Amino acid sequence: MKHVLLLATAIIIALSSEAVARLGNTEDQVNALFGKPTGITTNMYKNPTGEYIAVVQFLKGRSVAEAYSRVDRHKLSEKELSIFLEGNSAGNKWEKKPGKKAAWIRSDHRAHASYETVSGYPTLMVQAHY
Repeated sequence: MKHVLLLATAIIIALSSEAVARLGNTEDQVNALFGKPTGITTNMYKNPTGEYIAVVQFLKGRSVAEAYSRVDRHKLSEKELSIFLEGNSAGNKWEKKPGKKAAWIRSDHRAHASYETVSGYPTLMVQAHY
């Protein structure tokens, strides 16, 4: 997920100042500058009970990265971590990464996950490998 954000930032910086989106622009304003999105799009969701925030990145209409946090900024419990990992297991098992306290790799090696604090939110990040 970090690599995608860095790549997007680098592309924007590389473009001329005449075609640069600015913070605060609407989606329509950015689309007018660059056209419709052609790569990864990011959406934020709040679950129906309002306890969790999920940030999901899509590529060609499919989720490729997801991040889960509690709205109240509390740490996710072991049970919560297990539920989110299981939801992203695709029928496989999650294995702890050797030497890592809070990192996992899916047994099919098609996804990995890590748990760390991002902008003050303890966050489980899950990313597909392609």
